[in-house]
Amino acid sequence: MRFSESYLGQLRSLVGSRCLLAIGARVLIEDSAGRFLLIKRTDSGLWGLPGGSMELGESLMDVVFREAMEEANATIEKVTAFGLSSDPNVEQHTYPNGDQLQNISLLAHGYISNSDYAADGGEASEIKFFSYEDIDRDSFVATEYPTFSHWQAFRDTGAFQIV
Repeated sequence: MRFSESYLGQLRSLVGSRCLLAIGARVLIEDSAGRFLLIKRTDSGLWGLPGGSMELGESLMDVVFREAMEEANATIEKVTAFGLSSDPNVEQHTYPNGDQLQNISLLAHGYISNSDYAADGGEASEIKFFSYEDIDRDSFVATEYPTFSHWQAFRDTGAFQIV
């Protein structure tokens, strides 16, 4: 689906670049070696996680599976929702075109179950698996980077992370 056809795209056509609340999801996709699938965004050139905004008629878990497929042709299994991120100090984002969002994001984790994953060429120019230690924070979307620490906190405590 093209952005202009999406729910958020339709709202943008009405309100311009002003800050909108965007409900959606982002997903940590892990391989059998414990590495995470990252996408290189075409809009900013930064690395980030598959994710995006909810469409009308979707659940948040629908968003998790759709975004993994749309951005990385990734099929995921053993999916766990581990947190909800809405801190306005972290979740404010301005895109290169000036559009502003405050995200409310379900955080999910799953394991890749296919080997034919690939960048979509639209939102993602490249995808690659990285170990956490090899991720360059300065080359990563700022709103998405804390997702790794929230996953670790969930793994350490078993408690759903609300941040």
